Amino acid sequence: MTNELETIKAHHDSLPAPSPEATARARALITEETGRAGSGFRGRRWVVRAGVAVGLATAVSAGLVLVRGGDDSVPFGTSPASAAELLRHAATVAAREEVRPGPGQFVYVEQKDVTFASGSQGEYNQDVRREVWMPGGDPGKALTRSTYGRTHVISGGRPEHVQAPGTVEYERAGQCRGGSLGLPFQAADLPADPDRALAEIRQAAEEFVRSDQRRRGETNLSRNEVDMRVQKVVASSLLGLAQNPLTSSRTRATVFGALSRMPTVTVVPNLTDPAGRQGVGASLKLDAPGGGWERGELIFEPGTYRFLGYRSWIGRQQGGQVRETPGASTAVLTVKVVDSVPEVPKDAGRPLFC
Repeated sequence: MTNELETIKAHHDSLPAPSPEATARARALITEETGRAGSGFRGRRWVVRAGVAVGLATAVSAGLVLVRGGDDSVPFGTSPASAAELLRHAATVAAREEVRPGPGQFVYVEQKDVTFASGSQGEYNQDVRREVWMPGGDPGKALTRSTYGRTHVISGGRPEHVQAPGTVEYERAGQCRGGSLGLPFQAADLPADPDRALAEIRQAAEEFVRSDQRRRGETNLSRNEVDMRVQKVVASSLLGLAQNPLTSSRTRATVFGALSRMPTVTVVPNLTDPAGRQGVGASLKLDAPGGGWERGELIFEPGTYRFLGYRSWIGRQQGGQVRETPGASTAVLTVKVVDSVPEVPKDAGRPLFC
């Protein structure tokens, strides 16, 4: 729990931990802003948001959620009347679905990710096909392969610090600090009971916010502002675990159950994940000081409530008008057991965003 909160702390106002490419973009943007500050230019405050890093050790030890669809899916019947009901159904499904590789085997996970970055260059998304091979035994044999796609400019000019479409990167376990094979926090320590888990996460969030308040030297925060930050840490932690395709089946079921207890979660009947699949969603809006917000949406297969993916939106008040920008998102395409892992090309360099 502490590690995840420290990650949130490092990225201001309890935001979810960034992906390695987002972190590298942030470094580049900081360098750019520093250089411009010396020449009298004052750029916009940069901010980067992307998905939570993969929980390798937890996934290997506790089992992975097996995301499937089709004829083997068992329907629940009627549509959920509320987000709480939807999440309870999703918790039931998650609790009974896991896949464990045998000796010498790997769990293969394929996702379609959409990263988001914002800075002085503007705002943009980039498509990334992410593949992960998780060994059944030695976690040191894990491998991820990222194939970068198109960049979609939201505002501003064309960004400079991005990978060109078609670029393929390989990352081995332990190669990058905080990379896509890093452990976000000790999710395995969460109790299985959703109420107890929610209470522990909230207690840790309150301790973090008080500590962060002292670190910042903030002495005049209202109780409402403190409560808002606590709620954001709680929600960010839960959403981060829920949308991570390698969260263990037990933990995912617990997290869905904990989210069902939150009164601010709403059901969204028609959502589309980054792969174009239609689903039903549970939406949670995270308010931030200054009038901004972030909205996270968990997407489930209609009728069976298997987890499909996640998407987020970033809201701002600009000139008296509300503007909402698509943030990071992910679609879990495949989870299966395979017998081998691909060879890394001899000329493969260190990942750029490492």
